[in-house]
Amino acid sequence: MEKDYFNILIFGQKTSKTRHLRIHKKTFKIALYLAGFGLLSTIFFFCDYIQVRKKSFELNQLRQETQEQRSKIHFFSSKIEDLEKQLSKLKDFDKKIRIIANLEKGQGTASFMGMGGPSPSDVREKLRAEKDEKGLVQQMRTDIERLKSEATSREESLSELEKLLQTKKEVLVHTPSIWPVQGWVTSGFGFRTNPFTGLTQMHEGMDISNRMGSPITAPADGIISDIGSDWAHGKILVISHGFEMTTRYSHLNKVLVQVGQKVKRGDKIAEVGMSGKTTGPHLHYEVRLNGIPVNPMRYILN
Repeated sequence: MEKDYFNILIFGQKTSKTRHLRIHKKTFKIALYLAGFGLLSTIFFFCDYIQVRKKSFELNQLRQETQEQRSKIHFFSSKIEDLEKQLSKLKDFDKKIRIIANLEKGQGTASFMGMGGPSPSDVREKLRAEKDEKGLVQQMRTDIERLKSEATSREESLSELEKLLQTKKEVLVHTPSIWPVQGWVTSGFGFRTNPFTGLTQMHEGMDISNRMGSPITAPADGIISDIGSDWAHGKILVISHGFEMTTRYSHLNKVLVQVGQKVKRGDKIAEVGMSGKTTGPHLHYEVRLNGIPVNPMRYILN
């Protein structure tokens, strides 16, 4: 029987009695099992608590990230709206420039095609009201693709517009538009009575009288294409301005340029003289388009 019990002696102080405890082995085992079970339960609940705390922390992080993503989505949605407005203004600007520069002809009718349904901004507002973030993201993707397409279209249009304006600029720079010499117009373009023969004949330019040696300037950019002389016109100078347009200068006293030389509007090219068949010092000035003489006064703007 004694083998079934654990004997435990508890010694106290000198004045205290010694205590004797007897614990049955089965009771001890049960207590030990319960203690082990309690320890394991404590460890399990502690680990579970750690996991719950960890998941709670991750959940809070996810909520924070979701909130940040939601804020970013709405931020980019607003940016897309701003881009839409800027593209719309750019489109209007493109149209205005084409109207001002008279470049509307030949343009496609895509801008005037009928369209219907809600605008992307209206759709986004509706999605915001319904708090459908997934739908908003999908709409933003659609808007981005559309904006890419519109931006490419605007870029091509503006590139074409730049080329057209550059061409117009080149035409204007090379079009005679100022007086080649200061003076008095003594004979205009058209039919007149020849002062030497008394017969009516076509005068292919205009005569501008001034003193001998008065400076003659180029009325537009171009290249000196010919310098020569004959008995009727005396010393002659020809400038090729491109775009099938040339100007001719006759009865010169002195030529100050060479064939092949480039000149700018306002550059001094010759001096007034009275070489050839003439009644006095003057410049005979012609403007020719496709080789046909035209009235120079149509091109003089100053």
